[in-house]
Amino acid sequence: MPDIASFTGEFRSPDREAAFQAERLPESRHHAYVLFALSAALNSLFLLSDWRFAGTDHFWVAVPARVAIVIWSIACLYLCRHMTSFRALERICWAWQGVIAVAVGFLVSSRSDIAIFVMVLLPLVFYLVVPTSFRGNVGGGLVCEIALLTGYLAPDPLSSTMPGMIMAMLILHCGMWIAIARNNRLQRKEWDAGQTARSAQAALAASRDTLEHLFMAVPLPLLVTRRDGTLLRMNRAASDGYAAGLEIDLDNVEHSYVDRRSRGLLVQRLERGEAVDQFECRLRRADGQTRDAMLSSRAIMVDGDAAYMTCVVDITDRKETELRLQRLAMSDPLTGLANRAHFVAAVTQATASSGDRGLVAILLLDLDEFKRINDTAGHDAGDALLQTVAERLRGALRPGDLIARMGGDEFAVLLTRLPDAEALQPILMRITDQLHAPFSHAGRPLECRASIGVALYPDHGADDVALFKHADIALYHAKNNGRGRAILFQPHLLDSWERETAMLDRARHILSHEQPCPWYQPKISLQDGGIIGFEALFRCPVADGSIIMPGDIARAFEHPELGPALTERMVERVIDDCARWRSKGLAVGHVALNVSGVDLQDEAFADRLLGRMRTARIPTAMIELEVTESVFLGRDADRVCHILQRLSDAGISIALDDFGTGYASLSHLKQFPIDIIKIDQCFVRDMETDPDDAAIVRAVLNLAHSLGIRTVAEGVENAQQLAYLRAGGCHYGQGYLFGAAMPAVGVEQLLMSPEGISRQA
Repeated sequence: MPDIASFTGEFRSPDREAAFQAERLPESRHHAYVLFALSAALNSLFLLSDWRFAGTDHFWVAVPARVAIVIWSIACLYLCRHMTSFRALERICWAWQGVIAVAVGFLVSSRSDIAIFVMVLLPLVFYLVVPTSFRGNVGGGLVCEIALLTGYLAPDPLSSTMPGMIMAMLILHCGMWIAIARNNRLQRKEWDAGQTARSAQAALAASRDTLEHLFMAVPLPLLVTRRDGTLLRMNRAASDGYAAGLEIDLDNVEHSYVDRRSRGLLVQRLERGEAVDQFECRLRRADGQTRDAMLSSRAIMVDGDAAYMTCVVDITDRKETELRLQRLAMSDPLTGLANRAHFVAAVTQATASSGDRGLVAILLLDLDEFKRINDTAGHDAGDALLQTVAERLRGALRPGDLIARMGGDEFAVLLTRLPDAEALQPILMRITDQLHAPFSHAGRPLECRASIGVALYPDHGADDVALFKHADIALYHAKNNGRGRAILFQPHLLDSWERETAMLDRARHILSHEQPCPWYQPKISLQDGGIIGFEALFRCPVADGSIIMPGDIARAFEHPELGPALTERMVERVIDDCARWRSKGLAVGHVALNVSGVDLQDEAFADRLLGRMRTARIPTAMIELEVTESVFLGRDADRVCHILQRLSDAGISIALDDFGTGYASLSHLKQFPIDIIKIDQCFVRDMETDPDDAAIVRAVLNLAHSLGIRTVAEGVENAQQLAYLRAGGCHYGQGYLFGAAMPAVGVEQLLMSPEGISRQA
């Protein structure tokens, strides 16, 4: 409610009242203009009627008063046109009222017939017609009435009618005060209501304008549609995106859905009163492009009709990014093959859904000598080889077979729908043929070979975990049995793998918690029976009094990490023992150390060994290295030959152990620096009863004699064997006949004994 004074009917706030009057200034000025004009015109007519007073004293009062009214009304009429504020207009009106009141007061002094009428009418005009404030209306009316009463009563101021007239005029003015206050109040309420309405309309218009600007400025496409898809409105973003910026009439969005059932589902949810968010679908733009979109939609009312406001977010780029990231997460970036996670998931799915659709097989492939290629030819060559392997596997396998790079140089293949195990053979042959084809990088030929382990589901495992384990075991045996081959898992491989795993675990325990040491078995000259040296044999006494023998951890000596670690322990202890024996002046001769292929593949092995001997100040002739025939096989034969030649040149003798039991050829005796041949005990043990073994021993002795190579017979246990070996020209013997392996302290006792072994021999 507006704050209006109860007495005046005007606003209590001067600023609000001034605003009201200022807004009504044109109307007030027009009213004043009309009032002044009518006053001039009517009083000019009344001037004619005033000639009736001609010849009387009142004539010279009435005519000048009437002329003054006309002249002042014309003057106010002129001034009114230049009034620019309500206050200025009000002052002109006050001046006009004052002049008119005085002039008319002279006119009514005639007490003519219309004098009483004028005394009533003129104050009413001042109250109701003059456009001033409440104080202007009331003040003008009172001043006018006082002037008129003064003029009217001047001839007879003490007449009997004077009190009555004064009371009547007061009643008239009180009624006019109430009427003016009420009229002012109504005017201001009407004005205030108008102001409020205009403010509301302006606010509404501004709100609509703001909403329109917001609607058009929202960077996301917004569409307002009816249930049937009729398009009511869309913003600029929708025009640019949804309509592709084309000047076309999108009258209905129904045809924009690639799958129109999508919009049906959206409308059904909206009709149930749901607020739909993250509704994914595919939309066809006006230019024909298909885009992935995510919709958020709400039911609204437009002009009393149900409609839908829908926000469209283009998620095409996000979808493509998600697919790209998914491909990256499930593929190998170098080869483009599936990665480990993808392959494992595929195997899990294949084993879970194979049913009666045939066997499932996984092939685990490990490239042979890949590290050597990286080390010698560089990582660029290694990467090129991996990419070539990927391409060759694609060419060798069937459509639908999954190929993966599991990491490093490991690949895997998933085969499904195999009718039986026999169906594997042609696939494995194609893989082998493809991989073994010649390959070169930067003009340098490289070998492309792989070991393959194969396991079948459900024959070799009830789930994917068992399948991977058994395929890995088959791969392990493929690598340990010559490489470059494929092996299908068999139950006995698991037993062998478990035994070897137990050996490796035991070797790790020995290196971490036990104290392995060499025990020494004497080597005897068969000609004079004297001790010419010892062979250092691995032994590991444990707390319970038992001794761990080499056979208990046989696989560990060929392990790429455990083997060198065990050899390092043996070398360290043997050199320490040799240094101590030399310091005591004991005639030890030489000590033979067994080294494996993994030891000789280390370029630094020779440097470490020779360095330790120099530090301990023992001559190189005091150390002999025993190697088996297997070290000469494989792709590292050249490296092994180089290391052995270097040690031989330094004065260390090289003995070929277990001769005749492996894969060595006679060319190895010429190609490698072999000083001694050791005849394996399996031939010596039965040569008395087995003519073939005796012939083999005799042939080896003759061969060694022809090549100028010394010979050692292992496993000599009786005098008959000793006599046969002496007769055949064998140089040295080793076995229980001469003595078992003993700790280092036993060697000292033996060498310090005056009789020693020579008496037994």
